[in-house]
Amino acid sequence: MTTDGLYCQPAVLDWSADGGPRASDYGDVYFSAEDGLEETRAVFLRACGLPEAWAGRRNYTVGELGFGTGLNALGLWQLWRDNRPADGWLDLVSIEKHPLDRTAAARAFAAWPQLAGLAGCLLAQWPSRLRGPQRLVFPEDRFAITVFQDEVEAALAQIEGPVDAWFLDGFAPDRNAAMWSQPVFDRIGALSAPGARIGTFTVAGFVRRGLAEAGFAVAKQPGFGRKRERLEAIWPGEAVARARPLEGGPVAVIGAGIAGASLTHALTARGIDTVLIDQPGAPGMASNAPAGLLTPRLEKADRPHVRATMAAFDFARRLYDGRDGFHADPVIRLPRDEREAARFAVLAAWLPDHLDWQGHQLLIRCGGRFEPSRLVAGLIGGCARQDWQFRRHEASADGVRLFDKDDVCRLEAAHLVIATGAGSAAVCSDVSASAGQVAVFEGRAPEAPVSWGHYACRAGAGVLVGATHVRGERAAPDEAAEAGFRQAVAARMPRLALGDVCERWSGVRASTPDRLPIVGALDQRVSILSGLGSRGFAHAPLLAEDLVSRLSGGASVLAMDGRVALAPQRFAQRRARKAGQTTG
Repeated sequence: MTTDGLYCQPAVLDWSADGGPRASDYGDVYFSAEDGLEETRAVFLRACGLPEAWAGRRNYTVGELGFGTGLNALGLWQLWRDNRPADGWLDLVSIEKHPLDRTAAARAFAAWPQLAGLAGCLLAQWPSRLRGPQRLVFPEDRFAITVFQDEVEAALAQIEGPVDAWFLDGFAPDRNAAMWSQPVFDRIGALSAPGARIGTFTVAGFVRRGLAEAGFAVAKQPGFGRKRERLEAIWPGEAVARARPLEGGPVAVIGAGIAGASLTHALTARGIDTVLIDQPGAPGMASNAPAGLLTPRLEKADRPHVRATMAAFDFARRLYDGRDGFHADPVIRLPRDEREAARFAVLAAWLPDHLDWQGHQLLIRCGGRFEPSRLVAGLIGGCARQDWQFRRHEASADGVRLFDKDDVCRLEAAHLVIATGAGSAAVCSDVSASAGQVAVFEGRAPEAPVSWGHYACRAGAGVLVGATHVRGERAAPDEAAEAGFRQAVAARMPRLALGDVCERWSGVRASTPDRLPIVGALDQRVSILSGLGSRGFAHAPLLAEDLVSRLSGGASVLAMDGRVALAPQRFAQRRARKAGQTTG
């Protein structure tokens, strides 16, 4: 696939004909010129037995090949809003090779004013062109979309089932053969739940035969509009409501920083009973610093962890936008030397929608400044909260028991998630502590936040300068560090005058050997989200969303290889491989 850096090539559209956009590269329309919305309802929604098929279901997943303008997503969303089970959650997992931009999608949606409200919500979260999965969540309707932006076979290989219904809506088979190949049909079958249904507009013979060879029962049905026929297909077996794994008690989340807040936000959005346990007396967390910067981890590579962390940054930016405590300020990154300047120029060419190299500085267009405690409080919301010192846990017949510092059982839960930052080392030895401090000085802050190894930004009426990185948990304020901040500012930002220190903060971050987060199950009843380092606010929300989706029986959020890259077992597996190579 030809890419522009880490991005998919955008759709090339022709608007010259009546009835909506055409894909210039494929010579085909995105939807019927007669009535695209009614086509969606007939060819996909009713063909898949919706809304009846999701009645009484707690989780239902629709897969789609060809996100296109997002019209099918809007039609599905409207039907779900009008007919969803009270405690149901709907996932749409879609694939798109050539994403439209927000402006083009808005132009297409204008044809359906009856969908204007939903279209506005979707456009507000419209994904960037980043390759890999992009997660959009609409908690008020208990609905989420994950768009895998990639070649169809590559994307399907990264999706995990089961899928309950499929919309096969790629361009016509004679113009887009890759979307209708036998490996694609076989993978759709492998991902399908018993009783899963397929709807598609085409009746091409090789499509019928391919679906049948993959194991589907295929039948022609009356078509829509000028098309005489269309196809429906059913995967063998009886559709059954899948049990939600989290039964028999609340989910306990240990830790009230950004990891714990992101977890409680995702859990409560699904209506899952949740208890958040704060730990009085625990070392200071980065989540309560006076201010912070939201910036992506920058790496010029198309690797699983890069896709995951960039998707996490985009997700966090969408989640925080408009929230109390978030300020959508572009961030300036100053190079330390000519070598780093050259690297920044390359990165800006690699990620031009996110970055702009301006000859002497890197502008992070979609960065931000935030007030940690306000963002955290907003994500926690009204979640039940307890304050006591967690010491240990043990499995029970139905879940897990949690014990306090006096070894008294304080809570029984269906599942436990450890989100205690550096304290997670008690259950995962690959987590280590990294202490740091910042200081707020009297003075006038720069118009835009500036980073250069250290960083400076507005904090209240003063200027925050940070931050140190020291191995271990020694986090007490250090006057030498404050003197170092002054020297750093004088060297890189000589026009920024710093007055007296008016506020000090110190805390402890959680780090890992490869400086990437860890997220996933430690055993059947215990999971972890930790190792976030200095980018917890950029990475925690999406990783929490992925973990909670897994725990609640929902659909893929991260690509499978992204999950592997961030799994807590990866370090033990690497050590085992190294030991095997040594002994071999």
